[in-house]
Amino acid sequence: MKYSQFNSLLPFEEGRFALYNSFENKVIFLEKHLKELVENKIKNIDKLQKIHPDFYNYLAENKFIVENDIDEVEKVKEISKNVDNNFSTFLLTVNPTMNCNFKCWYCYETQIKNSQMENSVLDSVKKFITKTVQNTEITYFNVSFFGGEPLLYFKKTVIPVITHLVDECRENNTEFGVSFTTNGYLINDELINYFKSKNINPHFQITFDGYKDEHDKVRFVNSTKGSYDEIVKNIKKLLENRFGIRVRINFTDKNINECARIADDFADVSQETKDKLLMFDFHRVWQNDSLDDISIALKENAKKMQAKGFKTNVQYSPNNVLDSCYADKQNSAVINYNGDIYKCTARDFLPKNCAGYLSKDGDLIWENDHLEKRMNAKFHNKPCLSCRILPLCNGGCSQHAIEHLEKGDEYCVYFSDEREINKVVQTKIEEIINVQFQEV
Repeated sequence: MKYSQFNSLLPFEEGRFALYNSFENKVIFLEKHLKELVENKIKNIDKLQKIHPDFYNYLAENKFIVENDIDEVEKVKEISKNVDNNFSTFLLTVNPTMNCNFKCWYCYETQIKNSQMENSVLDSVKKFITKTVQNTEITYFNVSFFGGEPLLYFKKTVIPVITHLVDECRENNTEFGVSFTTNGYLINDELINYFKSKNINPHFQITFDGYKDEHDKVRFVNSTKGSYDEIVKNIKKLLENRFGIRVRINFTDKNINECARIADDFADVSQETKDKLLMFDFHRVWQNDSLDDISIALKENAKKMQAKGFKTNVQYSPNNVLDSCYADKQNSAVINYNGDIYKCTARDFLPKNCAGYLSKDGDLIWENDHLEKRMNAKFHNKPCLSCRILPLCNGGCSQHAIEHLEKGDEYCVYFSDEREINKVVQTKIEEIINVQFQEV
Protein backbone atom coordinates (compact mmCIF):
# COMPACT_ATOMS: atom_id res chain seq x y z
CA MET A 1 0.00 0.00 0.00
CA LYS A 2 1.03 3.63 -0.38
CA TYR A 3 0.05 6.95 1.11
CA SER A 4 -2.32 8.72 -1.26
CA GLN A 5 -0.90 11.57 -3.31
CA PHE A 6 -4.11 13.47 -2.63
CA ASN A 7 -3.77 13.57 1.16
CA SER A 8 -3.25 16.75 3.15
CA LEU A 9 -2.39 16.69 6.85
CA LEU A 10 -3.04 20.03 8.54
CA PRO A 11 -3.44 21.39 12.07
CA PHE A 12 -7.12 21.78 12.88
CA GLU A 13 -8.09 22.83 16.40
CA GLU A 14 -7.64 21.89 20.06
CA GLY A 15 -4.50 19.89 19.38
CA ARG A 16 -6.15 17.80 16.67
CA PHE A 17 -5.08 17.41 13.06
CA ALA A 18 -7.14 16.97 9.90
CA LEU A 19 -6.24 14.32 7.33
CA TYR A 20 -8.09 15.21 4.13
CA ASN A 21 -8.18 13.37 0.80
CA SER A 22 -9.14 15.50 -2.21
CA PHE A 23 -10.12 12.56 -4.45
CA GLU A 24 -12.52 11.05 -1.92
CA ASN A 25 -13.42 14.45 -0.42
CA LYS A 26 -13.16 12.90 3.03
CA VAL A 27 -11.61 14.11 6.26
CA ILE A 28 -10.73 12.40 9.52
CA PHE A 29 -9.42 14.08 12.67
CA LEU A 30 -6.36 12.71 14.41
CA GLU A 31 -4.88 13.10 17.83
CA LYS A 32 -1.24 14.15 17.88
CA HIS A 33 0.18 10.63 18.35
CA LEU A 34 -1.77 9.29 15.35
CA LYS A 35 -0.72 12.26 13.24
CA GLU A 36 2.92 11.55 14.12
CA LEU A 37 2.48 7.87 13.30
CA VAL A 38 1.24 8.76 9.83
CA GLU A 39 3.98 11.31 9.23
CA ASN A 40 6.71 8.91 10.27
CA LYS A 41 5.44 6.14 7.99
CA ILE A 42 4.41 8.08 4.88
CA LYS A 43 7.24 6.65 2.79
CA ASN A 44 6.59 3.09 4.01
CA ILE A 45 3.01 3.10 5.16
CA ASP A 46 2.80 -0.71 5.44
CA LYS A 47 4.90 -0.56 8.63
CA LEU A 48 1.89 1.11 10.24
CA GLN A 49 -0.04 -2.17 9.90
CA LYS A 50 2.12 -3.84 12.55
CA ILE A 51 2.14 -0.86 14.88
CA HIS A 52 -1.56 -0.01 14.73
CA PRO A 53 -3.53 -2.49 12.57
CA ASP A 54 -6.97 -0.99 13.29
CA PHE A 55 -5.82 2.48 12.27
CA TYR A 56 -4.09 1.08 9.18
CA ASN A 57 -7.23 -0.78 8.11
CA TYR A 58 -9.37 2.31 8.65
CA LEU A 59 -7.06 4.39 6.44
CA ALA A 60 -7.23 1.70 3.76
CA GLU A 61 -11.02 1.39 3.89
CA ASN A 62 -11.39 5.14 3.43
CA LYS A 63 -8.76 5.37 0.66
CA PHE A 64 -6.25 7.50 2.56
CA ILE A 65 -3.85 4.73 1.63
CA VAL A 66 -4.20 2.87 -1.66
CA GLU A 67 -2.67 -0.10 -3.40
CA ASN A 68 0.77 0.45 -4.89
CA ASP A 69 -0.26 -0.33 -8.46
CA ILE A 70 -3.08 2.25 -8.52
CA ASP A 71 -2.30 5.22 -10.74
CA GLU A 72 -4.18 7.94 -8.88
CA VAL A 73 -3.62 10.61 -11.53
CA GLU A 74 -5.02 8.25 -14.16
CA LYS A 75 -8.17 7.89 -12.09
CA VAL A 76 -8.62 11.67 -12.11
CA LYS A 77 -8.03 11.73 -15.88
CA GLU A 78 -10.71 9.08 -16.40
CA ILE A 79 -13.29 10.97 -14.36
CA SER A 80 -12.44 14.21 -16.16
CA LYS A 81 -12.79 12.53 -19.54
CA ASN A 82 -16.18 11.05 -18.66
CA VAL A 83 -17.49 14.39 -17.38
CA ASP A 84 -16.20 16.49 -20.27
CA ASN A 85 -17.31 14.00 -22.94
CA ASN A 86 -20.88 13.65 -21.74
CA PHE A 87 -22.76 13.69 -25.03
CA SER A 88 -26.23 13.62 -23.48
CA THR A 89 -26.09 17.34 -22.66
CA PHE A 90 -25.47 20.41 -24.79
CA LEU A 91 -24.61 23.80 -23.29
CA LEU A 92 -25.14 26.70 -25.68
CA THR A 93 -24.27 30.30 -24.87
CA VAL A 94 -25.67 33.09 -27.04
CA ASN A 95 -24.41 36.68 -27.09
CA PRO A 96 -27.29 38.82 -28.41
CA THR A 97 -24.98 41.86 -28.37
CA MET A 98 -21.58 43.10 -27.26
CA ASN A 99 -23.09 46.39 -26.17
CA CYS A 100 -23.78 47.13 -22.49
CA ASN A 101 -25.62 49.70 -20.42
CA PHE A 102 -22.69 49.97 -17.97
CA LYS A 103 -18.93 50.34 -18.31
CA CYS A 104 -17.35 48.45 -15.40
CA TRP A 105 -13.64 49.21 -15.06
CA TYR A 106 -12.62 45.56 -14.82
CA CYS A 107 -14.61 44.31 -17.82
CA TYR A 108 -12.32 42.47 -20.24
CA GLU A 109 -14.73 42.68 -23.16
CA THR A 110 -14.63 45.21 -25.97
CA GLN A 111 -18.00 46.92 -26.08
CA ILE A 112 -19.43 47.35 -29.57
CA LYS A 113 -22.11 50.01 -29.69
CA ASN A 114 -25.28 49.08 -31.59
CA SER A 115 -24.06 45.51 -32.11
CA GLN A 116 -26.96 43.08 -32.40
CA MET A 117 -27.73 39.73 -33.95
CA GLU A 118 -28.92 39.91 -37.54
CA ASN A 119 -31.94 37.83 -38.61
CA SER A 120 -29.70 35.58 -40.74
CA VAL A 121 -27.59 34.62 -37.70
CA LEU A 122 -30.73 34.21 -35.59
CA ASP A 123 -32.12 31.80 -38.17
CA SER A 124 -28.87 29.81 -38.09
CA VAL A 125 -29.03 29.62 -34.29
CA LYS A 126 -32.55 28.22 -34.55
CA LYS A 127 -31.40 25.65 -37.11
CA PHE A 128 -28.58 24.60 -34.80
CA ILE A 129 -31.01 24.14 -31.90
CA THR A 130 -33.34 22.07 -34.07
CA LYS A 131 -30.55 19.78 -35.32
CA THR A 132 -29.10 19.31 -31.86
CA VAL A 133 -32.40 18.60 -30.12
CA GLN A 134 -33.37 16.09 -32.80
CA ASN A 135 -30.21 14.12 -32.00
CA THR A 136 -31.59 11.24 -29.93
CA GLU A 137 -28.41 11.17 -27.83
CA ILE A 138 -29.22 14.63 -26.42
CA THR A 139 -31.46 14.50 -23.34
CA TYR A 140 -30.81 18.01 -21.97
CA PHE A 141 -30.21 21.32 -23.75
CA ASN A 142 -29.35 24.55 -21.92
CA VAL A 143 -29.25 28.00 -23.49
CA SER A 144 -27.43 30.70 -21.56
CA PHE A 145 -27.46 34.35 -22.58
CA PHE A 146 -24.31 36.40 -22.14
CA GLY A 147 -22.75 39.50 -23.70
CA GLY A 148 -22.55 42.48 -23.43
CA GLU A 149 -25.81 42.89 -21.61
CA PRO A 150 -28.17 40.27 -23.10
CA LEU A 151 -31.35 41.97 -21.89
CA LEU A 152 -30.72 44.95 -24.18
CA TYR A 153 -32.20 42.82 -26.98
CA PHE A 154 -34.63 40.70 -25.00
CA LYS A 155 -37.51 41.10 -27.48
CA LYS A 156 -35.49 40.99 -30.69
CA THR A 157 -33.12 38.09 -29.97
CA VAL A 158 -33.72 36.41 -26.62
CA ILE A 159 -37.46 35.73 -26.96
CA PRO A 160 -37.18 34.20 -30.47
CA VAL A 161 -34.35 31.89 -29.36
CA ILE A 162 -36.15 30.73 -26.21
CA THR A 163 -39.50 30.28 -27.93
CA HIS A 164 -37.85 28.12 -30.58
CA LEU A 165 -35.94 26.16 -27.93
CA VAL A 166 -39.11 25.47 -25.94
CA ASP A 167 -41.07 24.35 -28.99
CA GLU A 168 -38.33 22.04 -30.27
CA CYS A 169 -37.53 20.52 -26.89
CA ARG A 170 -41.14 19.87 -25.97
CA GLU A 171 -41.80 18.32 -29.37
CA ASN A 172 -38.78 16.02 -28.97
CA ASN A 173 -39.29 15.27 -25.25
CA THR A 174 -35.95 16.86 -24.42
CA GLU A 175 -35.38 18.57 -21.09
CA PHE A 176 -34.14 22.13 -21.30
CA GLY A 177 -32.91 25.04 -19.21
CA VAL A 178 -32.53 28.78 -19.69
CA SER A 179 -30.08 31.04 -17.88
CA PHE A 180 -28.74 34.58 -17.99
CA THR A 181 -25.57 36.36 -16.96
CA THR A 182 -26.77 39.93 -16.52
CA ASN A 183 -26.18 43.05 -14.46
CA GLY A 184 -29.87 42.82 -13.52
CA TYR A 185 -30.74 46.45 -14.13
CA LEU A 186 -33.12 45.85 -17.07
CA ILE A 187 -35.24 43.12 -15.47
CA ASN A 188 -38.91 44.08 -15.57
CA ASP A 189 -42.46 42.73 -15.37
CA GLU A 190 -42.61 42.12 -19.12
CA LEU A 191 -39.65 39.73 -18.89
CA ILE A 192 -41.14 37.90 -15.91
CA ASN A 193 -44.56 37.63 -17.53
CA TYR A 194 -43.04 36.13 -20.68
CA PHE A 195 -41.41 33.31 -18.71
CA LYS A 196 -44.55 32.70 -16.68
CA SER A 197 -46.60 32.45 -19.89
CA LYS A 198 -44.17 29.80 -21.16
CA ASN A 199 -44.05 28.00 -17.80
CA ILE A 200 -40.25 28.45 -17.65
CA ASN A 201 -38.16 29.10 -14.56
CA PRO A 202 -34.88 30.55 -15.82
CA HIS A 203 -31.77 30.96 -13.69
CA PHE A 204 -29.99 34.30 -13.35
CA GLN A 205 -26.42 35.19 -12.40
CA ILE A 206 -26.49 38.83 -11.32
CA THR A 207 -23.45 40.78 -10.17
CA PHE A 208 -22.72 43.24 -7.40
CA ASP A 209 -19.48 45.20 -7.08
CA GLY A 210 -19.36 45.21 -3.32
CA TYR A 211 -21.95 46.85 -1.08
CA LYS A 212 -24.04 49.83 -2.20
CA ASP A 213 -21.51 52.70 -2.04
CA GLU A 214 -18.71 50.77 -3.73
CA HIS A 215 -21.08 49.18 -6.24
CA ASP A 216 -22.52 52.53 -7.30
CA LYS A 217 -19.02 53.90 -7.93
CA VAL A 218 -18.52 51.16 -10.53
CA ARG A 219 -22.01 50.74 -11.98
CA PHE A 220 -23.98 53.93 -12.25
CA VAL A 221 -26.68 55.35 -14.51
CA ASN A 222 -25.35 58.90 -14.27
CA SER A 223 -23.31 61.08 -11.91
CA THR A 224 -26.11 61.20 -9.35
CA LYS A 225 -27.81 57.83 -9.74
CA GLY A 226 -26.34 54.43 -8.95
CA SER A 227 -27.81 51.03 -9.79
CA TYR A 228 -27.57 49.06 -6.53
CA ASP A 229 -31.07 49.70 -5.17
CA GLU A 230 -32.73 48.94 -8.51
CA ILE A 231 -30.85 45.67 -8.86
CA VAL A 232 -31.79 44.59 -5.32
CA LYS A 233 -35.43 45.33 -6.13
CA ASN A 234 -35.23 43.34 -9.37
CA ILE A 235 -33.62 40.33 -7.68
CA LYS A 236 -36.39 40.25 -5.10
CA LYS A 237 -38.96 40.40 -7.88
CA LEU A 238 -37.34 37.39 -9.55
CA LEU A 239 -37.23 35.49 -6.26
CA GLU A 240 -40.92 36.20 -5.66
CA ASN A 241 -41.60 34.50 -8.98
CA ARG A 242 -39.50 31.44 -8.02
CA PHE A 243 -36.55 32.14 -10.34
CA GLY A 244 -33.15 30.90 -9.14
CA ILE A 245 -30.50 33.57 -8.50
CA ARG A 246 -26.74 33.33 -8.09
CA VAL A 247 -25.58 36.71 -6.83
CA ARG A 248 -21.99 37.04 -7.93
CA ILE A 249 -20.08 39.41 -5.67
CA ASN A 250 -17.08 40.83 -7.50
CA PHE A 251 -14.76 41.73 -4.64
CA THR A 252 -11.41 43.46 -4.28
CA ASP A 253 -9.17 44.23 -1.33
CA LYS A 254 -10.95 47.61 -1.18
CA ASN A 255 -14.60 46.49 -1.08
CA ILE A 256 -14.52 43.05 0.60
CA ASN A 257 -15.01 44.27 4.18
CA GLU A 258 -18.54 45.59 3.54
CA CYS A 259 -19.76 42.77 1.28
CA ALA A 260 -21.63 40.93 4.04
CA ARG A 261 -23.99 43.91 4.30
CA ILE A 262 -25.50 42.90 0.95
CA ALA A 263 -27.30 40.09 2.80
CA ASP A 264 -29.00 42.65 5.05
CA ASP A 265 -30.89 43.97 2.04
CA PHE A 266 -32.41 40.50 1.59
CA ALA A 267 -33.36 40.02 5.24
CA ASP A 268 -37.05 39.92 4.31
CA VAL A 269 -36.57 36.92 2.04
CA SER A 270 -38.02 33.68 3.42
CA GLN A 271 -35.73 30.90 4.62
CA GLU A 272 -37.18 28.55 2.01
CA THR A 273 -36.18 31.02 -0.70
CA LYS A 274 -32.71 31.35 0.82
CA ASP A 275 -32.33 27.58 0.82
CA LYS A 276 -33.69 26.83 -2.63
CA LEU A 277 -33.29 29.88 -4.86
CA LEU A 278 -30.53 32.21 -3.66
CA MET A 279 -26.75 31.89 -3.48
CA PHE A 280 -24.07 34.51 -2.81
CA ASP A 281 -20.98 33.62 -4.85
CA PHE A 282 -17.73 35.49 -4.11
CA HIS A 283 -15.26 36.04 -6.97
CA ARG A 284 -12.20 38.23 -6.79
CA VAL A 285 -11.80 40.74 -9.62
CA TRP A 286 -8.99 39.24 -11.68
CA GLN A 287 -7.05 42.51 -12.08
CA ASN A 288 -6.91 42.73 -8.27
CA ASP A 289 -5.72 39.14 -7.73
CA SER A 290 -2.53 38.77 -5.68
CA LEU A 291 -0.97 36.90 -2.78
CA ASP A 292 -2.32 38.55 0.36
CA ASP A 293 -4.47 37.88 3.42
CA ILE A 294 -7.76 38.88 1.82
CA SER A 295 -9.00 35.31 2.32
CA ILE A 296 -9.45 36.10 6.03
CA ALA A 297 -11.88 38.92 5.27
CA LEU A 298 -13.52 36.78 2.57
CA LYS A 299 -14.19 33.98 5.03
CA GLU A 300 -15.49 36.38 7.68
CA ASN A 301 -17.96 37.94 5.25
CA ALA A 302 -19.16 34.55 4.03
CA LYS A 303 -19.68 33.38 7.62
CA LYS A 304 -21.68 36.50 8.46
CA MET A 305 -24.00 35.73 5.56
CA GLN A 306 -24.25 32.07 6.54
CA ALA A 307 -25.16 33.06 10.10
CA LYS A 308 -28.16 34.88 8.64
CA GLY A 309 -29.30 31.78 6.78
CA PHE A 310 -27.82 32.45 3.34
CA LYS A 311 -25.87 30.02 1.18
CA THR A 312 -22.45 31.16 0.02
CA ASN A 313 -19.66 29.99 -2.23
CA VAL A 314 -16.07 31.23 -2.15
CA GLN A 315 -13.18 31.02 -4.57
CA TYR A 316 -11.30 28.56 -2.34
CA SER A 317 -13.83 25.81 -3.04
CA PRO A 318 -13.02 24.54 -6.56
CA ASN A 319 -14.55 21.40 -8.02
CA ASN A 320 -13.04 21.53 -11.49
CA VAL A 321 -13.08 17.80 -12.24
CA LEU A 322 -16.54 16.60 -11.22
CA ASP A 323 -18.11 19.97 -12.00
CA SER A 324 -15.90 21.28 -14.77
CA CYS A 325 -16.40 24.55 -16.60
CA TYR A 326 -18.89 24.61 -19.46
CA ALA A 327 -16.02 25.45 -21.82
CA ASP A 328 -14.23 22.22 -20.85
CA LYS A 329 -17.04 20.14 -22.25
CA GLN A 330 -17.13 18.78 -25.77
CA ASN A 331 -20.81 19.62 -26.15
CA SER A 332 -20.62 23.34 -25.56
CA ALA A 333 -20.29 26.45 -27.71
CA VAL A 334 -20.61 30.20 -27.54
CA ILE A 335 -22.27 31.89 -30.52
CA ASN A 336 -21.51 35.57 -30.80
CA TYR A 337 -24.00 38.09 -32.22
CA ASN A 338 -22.18 38.01 -35.59
CA GLY A 339 -22.10 34.20 -35.92
CA ASP A 340 -18.50 33.71 -34.76
CA ILE A 341 -18.12 30.83 -32.30
CA TYR A 342 -15.98 30.50 -29.18
CA LYS A 343 -15.63 28.06 -26.29
CA CYS A 344 -14.96 30.47 -23.42
CA THR A 345 -16.83 33.58 -22.25
CA ALA A 346 -13.99 34.68 -19.94
CA ARG A 347 -11.93 36.15 -22.77
CA ASP A 348 -12.63 39.04 -25.10
CA PHE A 349 -14.70 38.16 -28.15
CA LEU A 350 -12.07 39.38 -30.60
CA PRO A 351 -11.24 37.79 -33.98
CA LYS A 352 -7.92 36.50 -32.59
CA ASN A 353 -9.83 34.41 -30.03
CA CYS A 354 -12.43 33.18 -32.51
CA ALA A 355 -12.62 29.38 -32.79
CA GLY A 356 -14.80 29.13 -35.89
CA TYR A 357 -18.22 30.10 -37.14
CA LEU A 358 -21.86 29.06 -37.29
CA SER A 359 -22.78 28.06 -40.83
CA LYS A 360 -25.89 29.24 -42.64
CA ASP A 361 -27.30 25.71 -42.22
CA GLY A 362 -26.80 25.80 -38.44
CA ASP A 363 -23.59 23.77 -38.12
CA LEU A 364 -20.68 24.59 -35.81
CA ILE A 365 -17.53 24.88 -37.93
CA TRP A 366 -14.49 24.62 -35.65
CA GLU A 367 -11.38 25.96 -37.37
CA ASN A 368 -7.69 25.16 -36.90
CA ASP A 369 -8.49 22.02 -34.85
CA HIS A 370 -9.60 24.28 -32.00
CA LEU A 371 -12.06 21.84 -30.45
CA GLU A 372 -9.60 18.93 -30.54
CA LYS A 373 -6.81 21.07 -29.06
CA ARG A 374 -9.02 22.25 -26.22
CA MET A 375 -10.30 18.79 -25.36
CA ASN A 376 -6.71 17.53 -25.16
CA ALA A 377 -5.29 20.54 -23.29
CA LYS A 378 -5.61 19.21 -19.74
CA PHE A 379 -3.08 17.09 -17.81
CA HIS A 380 0.02 18.45 -19.54
CA ASN A 381 1.06 20.78 -16.72
CA LYS A 382 3.75 19.08 -14.63
CA PRO A 383 3.02 20.85 -11.30
CA CYS A 384 -0.64 19.75 -11.51
CA LEU A 385 0.25 16.08 -11.96
CA SER A 386 2.04 15.96 -8.62
CA CYS A 387 -0.36 18.23 -6.73
CA ARG A 388 -2.40 17.05 -3.75
CA ILE A 389 -5.51 18.98 -4.85
CA LEU A 390 -5.48 17.89 -8.51
CA PRO A 391 -8.97 16.27 -8.16
CA LEU A 392 -10.34 19.64 -7.04
CA CYS A 393 -8.39 22.23 -9.00
CA ASN A 394 -7.10 20.45 -12.11
CA GLY A 395 -5.12 23.53 -13.05
CA GLY A 396 -8.20 25.70 -13.33
CA CYS A 397 -9.98 25.13 -16.63
CA SER A 398 -9.14 24.20 -20.20
CA GLN A 399 -8.75 27.91 -21.05
CA HIS A 400 -5.90 28.18 -18.54
CA ALA A 401 -4.45 24.93 -19.80
CA ILE A 402 -4.55 25.73 -23.49
CA GLU A 403 -3.04 29.20 -23.05
CA HIS A 404 -0.12 27.95 -20.96
CA LEU A 405 0.36 24.96 -23.22
CA GLU A 406 0.74 27.30 -26.21
CA LYS A 407 3.40 29.25 -24.30
CA GLY A 408 5.12 26.08 -23.15
CA ASP A 409 5.28 27.21 -19.53
CA GLU A 410 4.34 25.59 -16.23
CA TYR A 411 1.87 27.29 -13.93
CA CYS A 412 -0.26 27.08 -10.80
CA VAL A 413 -3.51 29.00 -10.33
CA TYR A 414 -2.62 29.23 -6.62
CA PHE A 415 0.82 30.71 -7.32
CA SER A 416 2.50 27.42 -6.25
CA ASP A 417 2.02 28.70 -2.72
CA GLU A 418 1.43 25.99 -0.11
CA ARG A 419 -0.52 28.41 2.08
CA GLU A 420 -2.95 29.11 -0.77
CA ILE A 421 -3.37 25.39 -1.43
CA ASN A 422 -3.98 24.83 2.27
CA LYS A 423 -6.78 27.41 2.14
CA VAL A 424 -8.52 25.22 -0.44
CA VAL A 425 -8.15 22.17 1.82
CA GLN A 426 -9.36 24.06 4.88
CA THR A 427 -12.40 25.33 2.99
CA LYS A 428 -13.32 21.81 1.89
CA ILE A 429 -12.94 20.51 5.44
CA GLU A 430 -15.23 23.25 6.73
CA GLU A 431 -17.81 22.40 4.07
CA ILE A 432 -17.81 18.74 5.12
CA ILE A 433 -18.24 19.73 8.77
CA ASN A 434 -21.10 22.10 7.93
CA VAL A 435 -22.93 19.40 5.96
CA GLN A 436 -22.56 16.91 8.80
CA PHE A 437 -23.75 19.53 11.28
CA GLN A 438 -26.86 20.23 9.16
CA GLU A 439 -27.61 16.50 8.88
CA VAL A 440 -27.48 16.14 12.65
